[in-house]
Amino acid sequence: MKTPETKRSDSVLHPCVIELREMLQSVLGDDFVRLYHYGSRVEGGAEPDSDYDLLCVTKRPVSRQQRDKILEKQIDIEVTDDVLFDLHFYSEEQLRTPPLSFTPYVQHATRDSIVI
Repeated sequence: MKTPETKRSDSVLHPCVIELREMLQSVLGDDFVRLYHYGSRVEGGAEPDSDYDLLCVTKRPVSRQQRDKILEKQIDIEVTDDVLFDLHFYSEEQLRTPPLSFTPYVQHATRDSIVI
């Protein structure tokens, strides 16, 4: 039986996820902290058309201008690689502060994930 640790180490990181991380680092600059990759693509059981679940942690909340630029570039990656990202953004402070820090979503996305 696989434990969460072996599931994470056995998962194969798709190049599109690395490309997305590099794009996020480029757009966000020093505000980029880390990118969590979680969900069926990491835990197993993904179908060929499953999306890529990602949580991007930033130093500050992402501005509207940054979101627009990210979305434009994200769509380019999705079209080129025929993939779909489910991408969420939270600042470090938001993730540390209740009630968000206690939600099952945040706990799952940060605990059952790989950091890219």
